[in-house]
Amino acid sequence: MCINLSARYRAICFLCLWGTLCFPKPAEAQLKEPAWSLSVQATYGNRFMVYKGNFSDRYKDSLGKADRGRDAIGGAFTVSFQAGKRQRLYTGLQFHNFGFTRKKENLRFLDTIHPGIGIVNDLSQTGGAYVDFNYRYMYLSLPLLFSWQLSGKKLPNTSIHLIYGLSVSALVHHDIRAVLHGFSTRGGQKIYPLNNSSGEPERINAILQGGFRIENALYGKETMVFVQPELFVPAMTANRSSERHRLWAAAIQIGICYKPQSKTSK
Repeated sequence: MCINLSARYRAICFLCLWGTLCFPKPAEAQLKEPAWSLSVQATYGNRFMVYKGNFSDRYKDSLGKADRGRDAIGGAFTVSFQAGKRQRLYTGLQFHNFGFTRKKENLRFLDTIHPGIGIVNDLSQTGGAYVDFNYRYMYLSLPLLFSWQLSGKKLPNTSIHLIYGLSVSALVHHDIRAVLHGFSTRGGQKIYPLNNSSGEPERINAILQGGFRIENALYGKETMVFVQPELFVPAMTANRSSERHRLWAAAIQIGICYKPQSKTSK
């Protein structure tokens, strides 16, 4: 039986295999000392653009000037295991909210805001009105991450870790949220979620991530708070239309970690 996989799914399978093989092998085969982490994640993201077809340099430049980064909130729940003297292996669930903002400026009376919204019919606005179109790609991800402790015994209550890996991500929601500035329509409405099915969003992606994790003990050695600055780079484009969005996001996670101490460590 021959299974014909698309190039995207073959790439995801390759990245998962590559990530598994690239993790340092633990000295002991058994994973031990589980720990649970819960965190919120503040991100600032943007996109690189990949064009399929003939687009003028003027058009590309206009998009470059109109697009800018967008902030968002995500979260994560992970479980980790000791995989060596200074190494841990993480998995769990992550929620990512990536995207960017496209600004449409200098709207005047009777200008078309968007086909899904209509025209500017607010006589009270006198210029300077604009719309932010927030492109949102929301993923639920299964991560496979590896950490390596960098700090030594000089910091008894604080530890610093290098953390890196990848996650297989499924798109759970995608839209464009139009936010009107300087005017309103239809009885004061200023926010319009727009269905962007024409953007042909991809349902599956693989996200590479890396950063640092700084942990500080709260009560003994079992409960810790941590700060984790990271960079996320989806390996494939987020959509398959003629204007393809290759996303990226810088993030900082803030959370709490619970790691029960074994009898031997106590």
